[in-house]
Amino acid sequence: MNQFKSAWQFAFANWKFFLMLALPVIAIESLASYLVMPLGGLTQPEDFVDFFQANSLIIAMVGIVGLILQISFLGGLWVGYMSIDTGKTINPISALQVGFSKFLPLFGAYLIVTMVSALGFLMLILPGIYLTARFGLFAAQIMFENNKIFESIGASWEKTDEYGSKLFMFTLVFFILILLSALLLSSIIPEGIVQIVLLALTEYIFVVPLGYIYFTLYKSIKVG
Repeated sequence: MNQFKSAWQFAFANWKFFLMLALPVIAIESLASYLVMPLGGLTQPEDFVDFFQANSLIIAMVGIVGLILQISFLGGLWVGYMSIDTGKTINPISALQVGFSKFLPLFGAYLIVTMVSALGFLMLILPGIYLTARFGLFAAQIMFENNKIFESIGASWEKTDEYGSKLFMFTLVFFILILLSALLLSSIIPEGIVQIVLLALTEYIFVVPLGYIYFTLYKSIKVG
């Protein structure tokens, strides 16, 4: 409970930094969702084909930029945690640049972790949350330990072994909070760009404190 409270206190105390860090990702994810929103009204296969033929280039470009920003954010988030924790000044753009500098190993590890966790989500969701929790330190291993792709995944699995159940509970709680918030926003805000932006913003509101819980674990293991 103390970790949960401390994570939110940290997020609120540094909300300007993390908002600026997440804004590029929120913007590109919102744009991507807005571009594919018309698919919800299509019913015929030929309509889907026509839609993608007409919009494939812009969707592909937004998707590539979105992927680059998302991976850069993943690394930049950990850089931000460490910078604030150690009292060293770094601006959000510089944090994203540091994250981008480790793009290839971050992307490789992220891809593998996502696929493995997705298999767990197919098995009644809870195994996917557990796997996500156990792999939660891979980005730290890449950003701070210069581990390669499989080294970072293996190190995360090993270091979280003792804390698996606790991390599972924290991740499950945040997963539920994100889901409930999304359902609430979807029910009270009409479908459109405003709803899309608020849903993306809400996701990252929860991502920051959850990530900080993982950061404090990494730091405690590192010091210990």
